Amino acid sequence: MQLAVKITILFTILFFVGCSKEDPEPAPPTITFLDARLSDDKLYSVIRFEFFDADGDLGLKQKDTIGEYDYNVLIDYYEKVNGVWVLKSPVITWNTAEARYDTLELHLRFPFLENEAQRSLQGEIKLDLLFNFNADTFRYDLHIKDRAFNTSNVITTTELIVN
Repeated sequence: MQLAVKITILFTILFFVGCSKEDPEPAPPTITFLDARLSDDKLYSVIRFEFFDADGDLGLKQKDTIGEYDYNVLIDYYEKVNGVWVLKSPVITWNTAEARYDTLELHLRFPFLENEAQRSLQGEIKLDLLFNFNADTFRYDLHIKDRAFNTSNVITTTELIVN
């Protein structure tokens, strides 16, 4: 009987030791909208948001340009048309000088954030987006990606009105 108890205890110990926890799923970054406005000269939009990344792997190095590493701030541009938001990005314009259409993506890159301790990162980002469209009311949706390609939540700016 004692042998059966010892074997049961041994298997119980082996079961708990053998069942190690797997690494937790990487957490996507989160962003929080702060504000948006037009510059005084109305040449660009200014957008501010806060970020938090538990993994601390935000930003791209200058040499990171292959594949999905092109951009880490992904932006969609919307115009209000007859009271309804209409997605307008990528922005397509007619280039009269070259008699062809040009396509403009609004996606951006923010630089590599050094994090040797591999701790969480948080901070604030301010974007200056050149504005030369013919809209009177517009807004942006945006999200960010970390270096592991985890995508944040999407934030929507307030509507911006050109007077």
